[in-house]
Amino acid sequence: MNELNFSDSAPVANASAPPVFTCLCCGSHKAKAFLSNCPDFYLRKSFVVSYHRCIDCELVQQHPVPVDTSSYYDDYPVHQTRSAAYSWFRRTLMSSVYLPPSHWKKGSRILDYGCGDGWYVEWCKEMGLDVVGFEPSPRHAQALSDRLGVLVLSDVEQIKASYASSFDVITLHFVVEHLTSLQSTFDLLSTLLKPGGSIRYVVPNIHSWEFRLFRRRWHSLDAPRHISFPRAEHARRIATEFGLEFSGESHAAFPNGFGGSLPTVLLSRFSKLVFLLTLPLSVVVTRLFPSGNLAFLLSHRKPSST
Repeated sequence: MNELNFSDSAPVANASAPPVFTCLCCGSHKAKAFLSNCPDFYLRKSFVVSYHRCIDCELVQQHPVPVDTSSYYDDYPVHQTRSAAYSWFRRTLMSSVYLPPSHWKKGSRILDYGCGDGWYVEWCKEMGLDVVGFEPSPRHAQALSDRLGVLVLSDVEQIKASYASSFDVITLHFVVEHLTSLQSTFDLLSTLLKPGGSIRYVVPNIHSWEFRLFRRRWHSLDAPRHISFPRAEHARRIATEFGLEFSGESHAAFPNGFGGSLPTVLLSRFSKLVFLLTLPLSVVVTRLFPSGNLAFLLSHRKPSST
């Protein structure tokens, strides 16, 4: 692995970004090259990005970090409404990622931050939980609100003003890896938690056997949309910084990383048809060897009773 080389001539997204590496977790400016010239195998956009590893805290992240990621998400299928069959599939086979609403205490107020197509918000509503969603796009948030009959917010200042210390649980399902600022997001989330509340987030594990097998063709790399790949040490650091407690990590079985990589290896691009044909194999493999994704739990410290 080579020392960070700022003269890399490969085209990168937002090439006007400053060349100085700054770690999204610890702020260090020291890094090593990790994975270069990663194309967009999923949506086949023209962006090519590189990843580096912080020498001080070992966070793997894009360098340079893009200033504006909005163009990465044009036609992003994760935001599209899915079929009832697909929702059943997620509820049944992805329960280690998307914990059933019955896992949370009855009467809990839930924030699903980065709620995508809104299916988890809808599931929580069906189970009688007081649920709110968040999506950064005002248009998408409003469309979800109208379709689901659930409040989905897009304005950070509004949610801060209206919901400070309000949520028992905040969930982020495959959201943290998309963030260009870990600090600002977790600062916000920590202010929204009730005392004793919990934040649970799930991220791809770039130190998994899946990544080692597929490298830049690993579907969960999802360049250029995935910005960083935090591990437990970064969860602990974030918890300490924002007055939270690190309450544990677990593997989360999710077939998309392995299954989405197979068509990319075969065709040099993602293919939904090949993904579906190989899905039974992917479900079995990732349930037997579930290292491709990690779930972290952070808790709000309860005030002392003394």
